[in-house]
Amino acid sequence: MKTKLVKSFLNLLAFSLIAGLIATMANAGTNEMTGKATMTYTKKEVVPIGDTEGHILMLGVSSGPNSNTGNWDFMDGATATSRTTADLTKGNGPQAGYFTLSKDGNETVAKYKGTIKTVLSSDKKPMTSFSGEWKYVKCAGIYEGCSGEGTYQGHFVSENDYIVEFKGNLIQQ
Repeated sequence: MKTKLVKSFLNLLAFSLIAGLIATMANAGTNEMTGKATMTYTKKEVVPIGDTEGHILMLGVSSGPNSNTGNWDFMDGATATSRTTADLTKGNGPQAGYFTLSKDGNETVAKYKGTIKTVLSSDKKPMTSFSGEWKYVKCAGIYEGCSGEGTYQGHFVSENDYIVEFKGNLIQQ
């Protein structure tokens, strides 16, 4: 009798744990999101290294409006701010930084890393593009406790203006 009671209790406990786990997973919503930000540098510092022609370190801050481009209304009209570093030789090399979206007291901060590539057009003008990956490091407001990751890509439209497009997921707990 005692053995049956213990087995029944263990089965009930296991069922409760599994049901609780399923309920927790159901409450954690995964939303696919895509966006596009039109950015302008508000601060840029370039430091020549001097070891090789065209080798620089760059620290920059840029900002601009974000627009939602997906099915889920994510941060449409938010202010986008990017703080970036780059180690470039003739416009090519790694970049890393933080991309923040803020709107109505809600905020997401993603850490990113990627690569900048510059090629010359047929008329010898530089065409600079970039791409990489990002991951959320902070979420506040209605996104409190979120996680998620994705990719980004973009290109410069002038010396201080660029467009960045991003896609990925935001998982809310």
